[in-house]
Amino acid sequence: MSSFTWSAFDRGPTDRILDLAVMCQESGGTYSLTDELTAFVRLVQSSNEAQWLCPVTTVTALLDLTAEHLDRQEGKLPREFTAKLTRAAAGMNGAEYLRTLAGVLRTIEQDTAGETAPPPGAGWDTGIRFRMLRGFYDNWIGSGEYESLEEAISAAIDSEHPFCGDLLGPVASEAEFALVHVLDSAASRAGLSSTMPWATAETLTTLLDAVNGHMRHEHPAPLATPDQDRR
Repeated sequence: MSSFTWSAFDRGPTDRILDLAVMCQESGGTYSLTDELTAFVRLVQSSNEAQWLCPVTTVTALLDLTAEHLDRQEGKLPREFTAKLTRAAAGMNGAEYLRTLAGVLRTIEQDTAGETAPPPGAGWDTGIRFRMLRGFYDNWIGSGEYESLEEAISAAIDSEHPFCGDLLGPVASEAEFALVHVLDSAASRAGLSSTMPWATAETLTTLLDAVNGHMRHEHPAPLATPDQDRR
């Protein structure tokens, strides 16, 4: 029977962390590992789903567990994983390097508790954090098909109506998050501007006003009947 045990390491958060480590190690000083790990931690902290499915404590536990596995040299590790770990560790013992990563992540989690705004860095997390918003822009606002922002937003809403809630809900949520948590500080605003320069306070406010107006007029909450009130 095939074992899928190592899928927890070479296809999950451990693999993501090593990807970031390799990126920073081979960037020639362009990217800081601490900054990118901070972006990872804040990405998890900002998502209720991620916190429920795989919190940072689970990620650090996986890194430690992998290190223990390497120490005991139990079983044969996937070749791709070993190669990536070697690149990331850059001469350091692999197991010790994984423990170091786990320790850095724990420190970052303690220091950033309650913070959600992405730090300046490579910006890879923007595509994950604002996936629906970026897709909305690429398909409608940035297509060049419409003469104004308002026309593009209206066309997008009309194309999905009356089932527009599935599209507009996530888009509005991400726009609100960017407006409240990202654009409120110069540091996080600079990080967003480098990857999503169109996502300004004015653009996001216009988008939210259009979405809220449509939902208020076209999808109002049903009024309670007298019988329901008595219940």
